[in-house]
Order: sequence, then C-alpha cells, then structure tokens
Amino acid sequence: MKLSDVVSRLHNARASHKAWVARAEALVAGMELEKEQVPMLPTDCIFGQWYYGSGQMLRKLPAYKALEKPHDQLHRTYMQIFRLLFDEPDVSALGRLFGKSKKAKAAQIKQAEKLIPLLHALSDEVCDILENLETQVMTAAKKQKMTQLENTIEIHNGEGRKES
Repeated sequence: MKLSDVVSRLHNARASHKAWVARAEALVAGMELEKEQVPMLPTDCIFGQWYYGSGQMLRKLPAYKALEKPHDQLHRTYMQIFRLLFDEPDVSALGRLFGKSKKAKAAQIKQAEKLIPLLHALSDEVCDILENLETQVMTAAKKQKMTQLENTIEIHNGEGRKES
C-alpha cells in the first residue's frame, strides 16, 4: 500500500466518523433511518475493515494501537443510541393501556440525547488519534527514506575506494 493510500484512508476515516455522529444526532432529532445509518460492528465499517485488514502493517505505531478501544466504544455508543430509539420500551400490556408506553419511549429518547456528547467525545478522540497516526506514518516514511538515502550514499562513497 502506498503512503498516499494510507494517508487518504486516515483522512476518510476522520470524515466518516464525523458523519456517523451527525447521523446519530439526526436520528435522535427524529429523522428517518437510511440503510447505511444502521449501526454495525467496529470490524464491519469501512475503517474497521482497513484497520483489521491491510492497516495491520501499521500495528507497531503507538497511535495505531491507541485507536482500537475508542473506535470500539464509538460503535457501542452509537448502537446504544440506535437501540434506545428503535427498540420498544419494556412496558406491560396494562401499562400500555394506561399510556406508559409513550412515557417510556420519551425516557428512552432522553437517554439517547444524553449519549450524544459521549459520542462526540469519542469521535473527537478517534479523530485526534487518526491525526497522530498520520503524523507517525509520515515520520516513519521520512525516516525510511533517509535510511535508504544514507545507504545509497554509503554504497556510492565506498565504490570508488581502493583498498591499500
């Protein structure tokens, strides 16, 4: 994978996670759900597929290791919001008869609203780590180029010498 591809993936991941937060806010506000807005496992999102697939080549970088936990928490929090909004409240038949179902649903929506700041914080954390990862990738690439250049210089400097 080329350096530009890695950097592009990291940029796209940041944009994608910001979009997921915006979708969650829209859901809480009562907007309709599109198929791509259904929560998924951290291993199923586009970034997760890269992270657990070809992104493994970066696993020695500290920022790469730091990504897994907040990324997983971000997905779990989104799933919590989704369930609060779309699962039916656990109310008895008698409770439904007396309107407790609407009150229970309203309480679930309030709980979902309270999770939005956590979702923002997790998304910001993931995006900050992605930015750090990009910096670490660029630094590693520069070091690798410098090492290659130094090796090339050594080879060229050593070629013209005659041993005495």
